[in-house]
Amino acid sequence: MTKHRRICYQSFVKIKYLTRYLFQGLIYLSVMWQNIRFLSFLLISQWCCSQVDKINLVLIDHISIQADHYWGNDGLGNYFYSTNSVLYKKNNETVIQYQNLPLGDLKKVDLTNPLRPVLFYENFNTVVLLDNYLNEIQSVNFSNLPVPIVVNSVGMSNQNRLWVYDASLQQVGLYHLTSTAFSPIGNPVQGNWNYYQCSFNSLDWIDAQYHWKRMTIYGQITDLGTVPKNILQLLDNQKVLYLAEGQLFLKSLVNGKIHALEIVEKSIKKIYCNEQILSIFTDKGITNYKITIP
Repeated sequence: MTKHRRICYQSFVKIKYLTRYLFQGLIYLSVMWQNIRFLSFLLISQWCCSQVDKINLVLIDHISIQADHYWGNDGLGNYFYSTNSVLYKKNNETVIQYQNLPLGDLKKVDLTNPLRPVLFYENFNTVVLLDNYLNEIQSVNFSNLPVPIVVNSVGMSNQNRLWVYDASLQQVGLYHLTSTAFSPIGNPVQGNWNYYQCSFNSLDWIDAQYHWKRMTIYGQITDLGTVPKNILQLLDNQKVLYLAEGQLFLKSLVNGKIHALEIVEKSIKKIYCNEQILSIFTDKGITNYKITIP
């Protein structure tokens, strides 16, 4: 091998090794950069989570029940729940029940006025009103009205009236229990609601786009803002209770503030917040906490 060829070969070997080391260095830097990004993400996530304030709840008691649905309580120690469409009202001393099995599945129990529960049997387009002792006082089959309506949402309003959503006309209205007349109010609205609840003077619902809508008894509709998914209950002052990844949260739509509720219950099936008492229903029963909502 001539001197010129030997020099070229040695230069080629050096360049080969330098290229290999450079490539290995680039791989090392790439791995380090990925690790730095991952660690940064963890730190930022931890910092963001730490910004969610927590609400410390005070345990009151636990009530063991076997039920399919928990509908709520009246704030006086009476709990409403159902099994196989049989409604029960339970306190520390007694348990009473109501059943109307020919009407099929019990779709909803409205406790806007707990002294007058409203039971909704959607399959038979019928509601049943009970008294404080779960005696039947009135039954309404909306298919038998002079102008039949198809109901998929119902609850108690004021002045002996019911909130009713007529799915056939996509119309909210008030049904007068005395005169047996249905009076549509406001403009037609889409009825594929994710959630709804009633009060004496307003009907609230979460629409398909997760907007919180409210209609007054005069037909005025207000959009209160977008809510998270998995809504469990709407509260006063535009606050909502919802589930996210098994954790219970309280969110204000006014300022966007989110609070995490410190609980130990898992697999929450329903909650009911009333008179600063938060009841959490799971397969093991009802656990009551004292809550102070900020």
